[in-house]
Amino acid sequence: MVPEKYLFDSRLHCYPQRVPIGNKQKSLTFKFKKMKKTIISSMLVMACLLFGCQKDANFKPVAAGGPVVSGGGGGGGSTVTTPPASVATIPQTDTITSPLPIGSLIAVGTWKVTSYVERGLDDTQKFSSYTFTFSLSGAITANQSGKILNGTWLYLPAVFYYGIPIYGTSPDGFNISFGITRPLSLLGKNLFISKKTTTNFYLSSVNPTEDTHITFTKISN
Repeated sequence: MVPEKYLFDSRLHCYPQRVPIGNKQKSLTFKFKKMKKTIISSMLVMACLLFGCQKDANFKPVAAGGPVVSGGGGGGGSTVTTPPASVATIPQTDTITSPLPIGSLIAVGTWKVTSYVERGLDDTQKFSSYTFTFSLSGAITANQSGKILNGTWLYLPAVFYYGIPIYGTSPDGFNISFGITRPLSLLGKNLFISKKTTTNFYLSSVNPTEDTHITFTKISN
């Protein structure tokens, strides 16, 4: 008779342990689910990498300050985004009298009549739609929403009544001429510069009966 332990070993060798069908199915199901998750994860990683490469390929860097160009899908061309145009800066008001000649001051930038008072009546609104530019050659241009009118300006010694300036303390005369075109013809009086700074110049009429005071202010450099 075969000893018991050899009989056990012999049975184990000849008759391997069988896994119950129910447990085997559970094991296969678990392995399938695990494999499915692995495949899905791999697909997501590949999709992200593909999207990132495509995004990098569509971006075209440009020089600083230039338009940004991005590729369009489906052969629809490219989209160009242009930075907004720079806005003209308004100079900070200067209140200190400038020793510079009037021509050197007003030939820089764009100006506007910010005050026009005649015999105590404020008529500034008549000039609200105009901007002015001066040149050293003596030309002046009035721009009314794109409508251009040309005139002249002249610096000369002022003629004062009784030998003294009636308004202000400056002996600098100033004359503007736009012909008979109103309201610009109102600027064509015998004036003198009562004060000048880098951002403003103040004019007053030589004739005291006209009692006119005009202020030009620089609105852009």
